[in-house]
Amino acid sequence: MKNIKNIFYATMLVIYAMSFVACSDDEDTYDFPGDEHNRVYMSDKSSSYKVVHTPVITVSNLKFEIPLKCTQKASENIKATVEVDNSMIAAYNEKHGTDYEAIPTSALVIENATMNIPAGSMVTTDTLRISMTNDNSILTTLRSEKGYLIPLRITSTEGGKSQSSSNFFSTYLIATVAEDKDNVNDDAVVGSITGTLVADQTGWSATTNATVSTSYQPLSYLFTTATSAYCYLYNAPTINLDIDMGKSYTFDAIRLQRSTGTSSFTSGMTIFSSNDGATWKLEGTLTKSSTFCVFYAPVTTRYIRIVKSSGSTSNTTLYASIFNVYAK
Repeated sequence: MKNIKNIFYATMLVIYAMSFVACSDDEDTYDFPGDEHNRVYMSDKSSSYKVVHTPVITVSNLKFEIPLKCTQKASENIKATVEVDNSMIAAYNEKHGTDYEAIPTSALVIENATMNIPAGSMVTTDTLRISMTNDNSILTTLRSEKGYLIPLRITSTEGGKSQSSSNFFSTYLIATVAEDKDNVNDDAVVGSITGTLVADQTGWSATTNATVSTSYQPLSYLFTTATSAYCYLYNAPTINLDIDMGKSYTFDAIRLQRSTGTSSFTSGMTIFSSNDGATWKLEGTLTKSSTFCVFYAPVTTRYIRIVKSSGSTSNTTLYASIFNVYAK
């Protein structure tokens, strides 16, 4: 009986090994019995984005990218096209209980709408890219309170016995509209910053109406890369930290952090800019803690004022050690 069991297990092991080899040989091919076509498909990467109107500019974070794929290695070159199909909006709204509108064609920038899958491959060499136009005169017209739906659909394929997938042929982009009262983008992430930190801060200086603690570094250390440096400001209900960069810079973000990487920007801080150090323009108020402050529209200025207030007659404090701007 023991020998019979051993023969049985050995036989099953051989069958399993043969199956594994067969699967490995075909790991990049997906055969569907009865389907004579090589199906071109689009992964569902439905995503939501924003259009934000501010007092100085209208911006959008719509940046969408996707390739196309097919179910088998292409026997010859395949060409496939993706289009915005607004005829799908009504069905989407009915299914999801929404009331999205079609976005004006002029608001979108579409790159690589037609893509190619080379013979022997299963993915396009091109990538579909969709973003919002930079034309502010068009962006400012996007005011729908209901939001916009951008349905993307594979509309045609050519070559290699290809056809569009019957179930993975579309994806949906949603763009909602919001208002922001100032130029500070609190939803921004590091990747939102397009400028570069200024390498040479020679001649930059800082002043404050608060007391600078002598137990820590002087304000000049705001412009150093020393890993252990930070300043401590106190003894004022409202602290103004004024930076003079010596000349005007155009930048889309400010960095302010302790040398350990801890946030120095905190919720409620306000940012001002000035060309003469006397007349100040409010850029905005932060609503969260961060090591950087990003602006919707780039700022061009020589002077920056960072204000932290206790909101009462009691004193407040401000820790900071590294200051810089992400210049364009």
